[in-house]
Amino acid sequence: METVQRWSTRAADIFRRDSQAWGIPRRQAKLLALLPLILAVAVAATVPFKDFYLWLVDEDHPIEWLQFACLVAAIGFLAFLAFRLYRRGQKGMAVLYAVITVGVVFLAGEEISWGQRIFGWQTPASLEAINRQDETNLHNIRGVQEFVPAAMLVASLYGACAPLVAAWLGERWKSVASKRLLVPPLCLVPAFLLAAAYRLFRLLIWQEPTFVISEYGEVLELTLYFGLAAFSWFNVRHLLEAQPTVRAVRHRVPRTP
Repeated sequence: METVQRWSTRAADIFRRDSQAWGIPRRQAKLLALLPLILAVAVAATVPFKDFYLWLVDEDHPIEWLQFACLVAAIGFLAFLAFRLYRRGQKGMAVLYAVITVGVVFLAGEEISWGQRIFGWQTPASLEAINRQDETNLHNIRGVQEFVPAAMLVASLYGACAPLVAAWLGERWKSVASKRLLVPPLCLVPAFLLAAAYRLFRLLIWQEPTFVISEYGEVLELTLYFGLAAFSWFNVRHLLEAQPTVRAVRHRVPRTP
């Protein structure tokens, strides 16, 4: 019992110090950690109410539009970071963030089938023939359909594991100058971990799930996108706060007698 209490106290202390390093108030950090869990449980509780559950997770309904909102926010933050990092001379990191930005733009477009249902255009016949849902997107095409979940699994595993590894390394990790740009805060681990757990569950245990479980994946995708948007925002805030204040120094020209 003492061992559990000791580990619990140590974990709480690491969480507190990590939040302080990111400039995240303690209550806000706890809320960010709990919010994905609350969302996952709340939506799961609606499963017995089938019509309401399907209304939440179906296309063009609340969960999908929240996904899109998180992705759009992430695009703005990531693009800003890429630009500012380039201006600061961190060109390698700027290229990395630019590549991620392009990937998230693609993901956002795919989530809403590039606006097909909004603007009402027809799916081209050549694409309709190979698309599982007859829509204007690529992630429902065989081949690509397997790649997207794999990419999301890698991203969610990274987001969940990298902060834990960094916390375990402790002082040894502080020497890495780009730590903040590469590793999310600990309070976002649950957001990524839920998405990773779902993908692993689908991959290793239930490869042919029921419709209800399959659609529940939309909720865990939302937690992943939320984690990405929040991580990007905290880095934007840090860059803005780190900008030195430049003040013009006025020199008085001495008057000649």
